[in-house]
Amino acid sequence: MIPRQFGDITKADIDALLADGVPEGRSIEYKLALPGNSDKDRKEFLADISSFANAAGGDLLFGLGAQKGIPTGIPGLEIDDVDAGIQRLDSMIQTGLDPRIPGVRIKPMNGFPQGPVLLVRIPQSWTSPHMVTFKGTSRFYTRNSAGKYQMDVTEIRAAFLTGEAIPERIRRFRDDRLSRIVAGETPFSMDSGAKMVLHLLPVSSFSKPTTVDVVAVSRDHSYLRPIGAGGYDGSRMNLDGCATYWQPSDSPCLTYTQLFRSGAVEAVDGYTLTRREQGIPAHTHEQVLLNATFSYLQLFEQLDIEPPIILMLSMIGVKGFRMATGQPSSSGRRVPVIDRDVLLLPEVVFQDLSEVPATVLRPIFDAVWQSAGLERSFNYSEDGKWSPCR
Repeated sequence: MIPRQFGDITKADIDALLADGVPEGRSIEYKLALPGNSDKDRKEFLADISSFANAAGGDLLFGLGAQKGIPTGIPGLEIDDVDAGIQRLDSMIQTGLDPRIPGVRIKPMNGFPQGPVLLVRIPQSWTSPHMVTFKGTSRFYTRNSAGKYQMDVTEIRAAFLTGEAIPERIRRFRDDRLSRIVAGETPFSMDSGAKMVLHLLPVSSFSKPTTVDVVAVSRDHSYLRPIGAGGYDGSRMNLDGCATYWQPSDSPCLTYTQLFRSGAVEAVDGYTLTRREQGIPAHTHEQVLLNATFSYLQLFEQLDIEPPIILMLSMIGVKGFRMATGQPSSSGRRVPVIDRDVLLLPEVVFQDLSEVPATVLRPIFDAVWQSAGLERSFNYSEDGKWSPCR
């Protein structure tokens, strides 16, 4: 895989593959031409895509020649309609695999002799294994250092067990952490009032042994600021890793952010929801979450933690809360309130660290407003842009 974020990859990165003689392997493969329309070509393409998703993810590049896995030239693709070519590949991916692979991205890069190079980036999947189903095929593929190969029965069985385990491990981690927070077992002493709990969980933290340098982050914690902090009291090492916090003198901690040694991030805000009596501040709570998410994604980039990143939001102690929009309610109408103490909002996935948080988090924000009896988050304009109501 090209060691850069998808949106940052340029022609220079493609040229470097040739100049440095980067060989094909577990996370990268070269193709001189796009797949044809024959069944054989389509099945080969789908085998390539699924093998990356079932392994550790990777890049498939069209427009590069190779011999024995070593790039020999970058002529590019002779293609009249690039957009149509991309749509064709995407259609094959969407219809020829089961289950579908979320987060596959394709982009052209120009400047090569015969035409563009197409980069297809396939993330490591947390819903694997994926099976090639085109024209009645039932084949599973994965990858090693020599490239793709078809799984045997033992590997398929292990892949299913692993694939089922990862989502369960992630949810179990969140459930365990919420139980501890409710019980007051937090890195810093907090009041028992309402809280927002944000978890950003790299899939890699739950699929393979991962240890990050928490000492280095503790020394330079600019991207680990405590969520929603009106002040900043520094960082502290602890058994789980390191944490930053906001704790005004002679009072409990108001907010903290914990980085675990696995790379998981937990941010707990006990301030934003208690600023207004029995109300979720309609604009402020989203702004706090967007700012925190943006910062923690930068932290993952600094730590070389690859996506996908699962983001989960929970709200604790919010039964009876309403959405405080600042607008007067209609006369005689009962203001809707949240009907449960703990909200477990639907998780979302960052497939790239450069994705816009306001776009990815919208389903979560809509669900918060709907929990308070409203149609959706009215901080979004008709064209889907985050434009906070005041």
